[in-house]
Formats: sequence, structure tokens, C-alpha cells
Amino acid sequence: MTVRVVVAESVVHGAGLVLPPEGTGPAESWFDHRARLGRGYKYLPPACQYLLAAARTALEDSGPEADPLAAAPELRGAVVGTNSAVAALHAAVDETVRREGAAALSPMSVPYFAVNLVAGRLSTEHLLKGFNLTVTSPRVAGVEALHLAALELAAGRAAVTLAGAAEAPDPRAADAEPEAGAALFVLRPGGGPVPAGGRVLRTVLRFVPPPALAAAEGRRLARDSVRQALDALRAGGPAPDEVELLADPSPVGDAVADALRSWCADRAPVSTRWSGARAGALAPVVRLAARPLAAGTGSRLVVTASRAGNIALATAHTPEHTD
Repeated sequence: MTVRVVVAESVVHGAGLVLPPEGTGPAESWFDHRARLGRGYKYLPPACQYLLAAARTALEDSGPEADPLAAAPELRGAVVGTNSAVAALHAAVDETVRREGAAALSPMSVPYFAVNLVAGRLSTEHLLKGFNLTVTSPRVAGVEALHLAALELAAGRAAVTLAGAAEAPDPRAADAEPEAGAALFVLRPGGGPVPAGGRVLRTVLRFVPPPALAAAEGRRLARDSVRQALDALRAGGPAPDEVELLADPSPVGDAVADALRSWCADRAPVSTRWSGARAGALAPVVRLAARPLAAGTGSRLVVTASRAGNIALATAHTPEHTD
């Protein structure tokens, strides 16, 4: 069975990363909101502070000659992926209501009972009036945000979009390593000029029903679905020279790993890496925002899979000829 594969493409004009220093524990303080943002941001949830700081870095990275905010406000959009941006705040709200009642809740934190207000604050900060989306699919929400942003740009709903992921440690993350920080891209429509230091992003989303993997036929269909997505990404760009899979231990993760191994064996990429998924959707976007690839040398392929059946595939490629 062949299922239609939708590849979304966009051009990165700027990128911003806000991440804790290597070795920082989840309970350690590492972000100074006054130094990074100034006054007036104290009561925002940490993930919202990270996101706003990443946006400032991404906009600065895009350069004054191609100011993303020169576009009319109604042609600016935002798409943010998260799994746990306000998980700790929600846990604190639950505990306060249980112990002291709703009257004890802080009016500064109550509005963030709705996770979409994190991205909403980003839109308010930069007058992003075209559209504002928050996606929360397990593990893949960050890449899904890039995918949806590219589709909206291609449809003409915006001239520029800020898209990426933001997370704060989830108190219910169990044995998964918690995430904190934000990664954000300034995106323009695919097919346009790629600035110096920019790159082309291409993304595909898939879904595998976990119960289907109990049967051989279901595993075959899952493998074929992933390989079709990989072939579609490869058809529009160079072969990957860096490949990474981030998947939690699950039948879905195993099925995606098997499909990716067999696909890579046929194409011999330079390096492959298999990593456990962290407790959030930030890591895949961070991987795509990592050091720029040398022009024309290939692309970085990042694949993410969750036990719930969500799968996201993305490539980042720096073309040989940039404007």
C-alpha cells in the first residue's frame, strides 16, 4: 500500500538556541531572565522566557538587511511545539488547589493553564498576527511545528514565521531525561534564496498505530511507510551524511529503527547515531539548528519516534550557492 507523502520545505534565515550549559542539573538555576530579556518578564513561565530569548537571538541572526519584522504583522506567523512547557506550573496549580483552594492561586500564573499562551506571548512580543499555533504531539511536536510552518508559508498565509520548540522540566517525566530551553527558526517559504549561513529544511510526518505492530503485516506496513518518507526527503535534496534517530524504547521506536537501518545500509551515510528520546520535543529541533553544515556536502537527517505512534523526519541542508 502506498500512502501519499507530504514533504514541507522552508528556508531558515535565522536560528536561536537557549539551552542550559552542559552538565546542568534539572533543578539548577541557569537562566537569568533580566539579563536576557530585561524587566517585565519575571512572572512568565520559564519555558516562555526561554522562547522569547531564543526569538530575539533568531531575529538578530537573520541580519538587519533582511529584517523578518519588516513584513506586515498580518504576514507574520508563529508555530511552537512543546510537551512540557507548563507541566511544572500545572502540577503546582493542582497541588495549590488541593491543599489551599483556588483562591490561593497566583493571578500571574493562572493564565498559563492554557499551554498555547506560551506561543501567544511570543506573538504579542513581535506582533505576529498572521496565525499562532501550538502543537503538543509526543516527542515530535518541535519538528511538527516546523512542518506546519512550512505548509502555511507555502500556502501564502505568511511571508515569515517563527517556528520551533520550547520545554521546561516535566515533574512527571519518569525515567526520561527532562528537557529545558528553546530552539527557534526564522522561516521563509521554500524555493526562495538561501542566505549565507542559512539552510533548507524539509520535513515529513508519519503515524504508526502501535497495536498494528503486533502483527507481521503491520510491521511491514510501518517499515514501508518510513522508507517512503525517507525516499521522499532524499528525492528533493542531497544524500544525508549525518543521520540520527531519537526514539523512546517501544515497538514503534524499534520499527522505525529497523526501517532506518535498512534504508541507511543501502545509501551508506557518513555517520549514524541512535539516541534515546528525552522527555519533550526540543532535542530534534536543537539537532537541526546545530552547527551549519558545510555548503554542498550533504544534509543532516533527524528522525524522531514516540511510543504513541508519532514519527517525524527532517533534513537540514546548506546549499552550495547561497545569496
